[in-house]
Amino acid sequence: MSLIPFAIRICTVRALQAVLPASVEVVDSPQEPLTLLDIEAPRPIVAVYTGSVLTKYEGRNILGGTCNLALSIQIMLPETFAFRLQNGGEITIDTRRQGAETALDVLWRMAVVALNNSTEPWAALWREFVISVPALHNNSYLIERQGVRVTAREATIDCEPLHEPVPGGAPRYAWAQLLELMRADTKGDGLSLLADWLEGEIQNSADRPQTTRDAAYLGLSQHVAETIRVEPAFESAGDVEGDALVETPGDPEYT
Repeated sequence: MSLIPFAIRICTVRALQAVLPASVEVVDSPQEPLTLLDIEAPRPIVAVYTGSVLTKYEGRNILGGTCNLALSIQIMLPETFAFRLQNGGEITIDTRRQGAETALDVLWRMAVVALNNSTEPWAALWREFVISVPALHNNSYLIERQGVRVTAREATIDCEPLHEPVPGGAPRYAWAQLLELMRADTKGDGLSLLADWLEGEIQNSADRPQTTRDAAYLGLSQHVAETIRVEPAFESAGDVEGDALVETPGDPEYT
């Protein structure tokens, strides 16, 4: 299992929850997002999914390949949508009559600004995990549910993400930050409880010798690893047994 989709999806959800208005419901990959519109006080639904992942490998290095991930952000509108303007005023759009695309534009703009520019910790961490965005696909739809049409938009962001953590080592850098934010999370949806699971997946028997972890990360069999002698690098020339290597000139003109 790749840990990258989980990390990027969680960062996306929390970053959008922190920036979008409280009148917008941001959820992590619901099976039936349209059912969330069937409540007494309907509000826009933003559902986040991590879709297809294409990973390119060299040899058997399954954990160390280069991957592209599709991050899907789906926005669904209720019959009316209200949002505040910068001057403190409020505007309400009846999406059944007009302005549905405008409402989608407003929400999408908020989401993009949140991921690109927000100083909120989850958004900043999102930019650590998503190294670049080669392409973005943005499509609007009319979805019929129980005889009623729902305006929706799906934006798919092609992401070139950070590499998988090296198995068997302590979480570092972005992965350590992710664990810290997860453990400090107070949303009440159980994210903080997953921190121990994630750390365990990254450490993956941290007591294994470094040479064994390196061989596994390179996708080498034990026989091949022993043949090519996967060993720790020497820190200095003094650690090498035998005579010192002396460079001799090969050209008579050498001075």
